[in-house]
Amino acid sequence: MALLPPISAREVVEGVYGATRLARGDPHGIKFFGDTPEAFWKSFWAAIVAAPIHALLLAIGLVDAKVTSGWLRVIVIETVAYFVLWTAFPLAMHYVAELIDRDDRYIRFICAANWSFVLQATFSLFMQALLSIDLPGFVSGLLSLATLAALLLYSWFIARVGLELSRLGAVGIVALDVMISLVINRIVHAML
Repeated sequence: MALLPPISAREVVEGVYGATRLARGDPHGIKFFGDTPEAFWKSFWAAIVAAPIHALLLAIGLVDAKVTSGWLRVIVIETVAYFVLWTAFPLAMHYVAELIDRDDRYIRFICAANWSFVLQATFSLFMQALLSIDLPGFVSGLLSLATLAALLLYSWFIARVGLELSRLGAVGIVALDVMISLVINRIVHAML
């Protein structure tokens, strides 16, 4: 039995297209995501689509990092961390959505958040390439800050539209996502 239901190329394109519409600030982009259990599970194909981009970003980041572990250990730890990152937030959001009475919007929100990761990884890779150019320190700093702000704003918009939350409520969802990511990344760095 397969872990994920089969997905067509058209469904992948629709997921990425919906995420693109949301990235452009179009709230109607949320309509491109289903609200069925099958749509939920299919959205995790985004992890597979984004995996090569994420791996490239990790490789770039590890070039400058002081990693004392062997490459096999790094690959295993980073692979497990990628899986945990893809499951921890949706799991936490399951309970949060119930708590804030948004469980009817949970699936569509997770679908949008999952497919948005493909765009976020692609944007991050582009910005990483741009930052690899020998730029003055303050320009690099500004670009890094602008990249972070853009990614956080995008996640905030998805939370706001996907869960139909207030501005502050969406901030809370983004904060939860950031906290989960920081904790997992901290554990990973301690293991490397």
